[in-house]
Amino acid sequence: MEYAKDQAKAYARAHMRGLWGSIPYPFHADGALDEKGLVGDLRHYIEVLEIDGFYCGGIINEFWTMTVDERKRAQELIAKEAGNEIYTITMTGHHCLAEAVELTRHAQAVGFDFVAIMNPYYGIRAEDAIVDYYRYIAERVDIGMLILNSPTAGYTLSPEQIARLSDIENICAIKNDVPLEATNRLRGLVGDRIVISDPSEGNWFTNLVAHGQQVFLASPSPHLFQTRGRLRLKQYTELAMRGEVEKAGGIRDGLEPLRRLAQEWIWDPWARGELPMAQLKYWGELLGLSGGVPRPPLRPLSREKKDQLRREFQVAGLIP
Repeated sequence: MEYAKDQAKAYARAHMRGLWGSIPYPFHADGALDEKGLVGDLRHYIEVLEIDGFYCGGIINEFWTMTVDERKRAQELIAKEAGNEIYTITMTGHHCLAEAVELTRHAQAVGFDFVAIMNPYYGIRAEDAIVDYYRYIAERVDIGMLILNSPTAGYTLSPEQIARLSDIENICAIKNDVPLEATNRLRGLVGDRIVISDPSEGNWFTNLVAHGQQVFLASPSPHLFQTRGRLRLKQYTELAMRGEVEKAGGIRDGLEPLRRLAQEWIWDPWARGELPMAQLKYWGELLGLSGGVPRPPLRPLSREKKDQLRREFQVAGLIP
């Protein structure tokens, strides 16, 4: 951390910019974390995809299958490999407050720039209790905290609820995985206080051009849509940020075949409640990441499904 607790909001505003991607954690067939694969994937993100920040430890990392010690070990590997080359943020939420604090303090100690806290996903729904949950963690750490507002928790927070949380000293950002109109309402309420990321790549161009969104955070799209020498998501992002909107839009439109492929294989299953970890991992494997298998009770893709996805990759032009 390069800032004091009372500087978290200003530091996030100054440094949380560009593409901050997220890739699945790779696991061996026996369920152990593939440490070499994880470090190699991070190098791919830094050197090949040239992203600005790295998000880890969250939903697509299968955190719910991992022990606290395993989550800490992954934090250590990523923080060490990232060093000062790339900004890092890790999800440290837990339904047990003591373990959420432990994970957050550990992330702060090993060198993460920020942490993300998922809405409490078991036991409480009352607004005051949710505020107490976030405040309890925030009061016991110094690191800047992002709210992970995702329907995967079983519910999402309203803009008015988020506005209350934004008053907490070191809450500095939000990944707001809700319809765009709700995010726009939130911008009107707290856009001057915290950094707001809509994680939908389908909305990213509009958010850049019309709403001044400064970071695309906690999405797998940077590795779903990009490979060595074909950094079209990065290209249209940088063009739009420079005001070259027409040129950026042309590149953005050229990604439509990949957008449809991701909708079919990733986002539609997710919307049905089927976490698509196997699809995400094999997609990444086809593009040079370590891949691996999901942890049980999630199942790996069948050979038939893998062959189908590979064929559709070829049609979309992602691989020869």
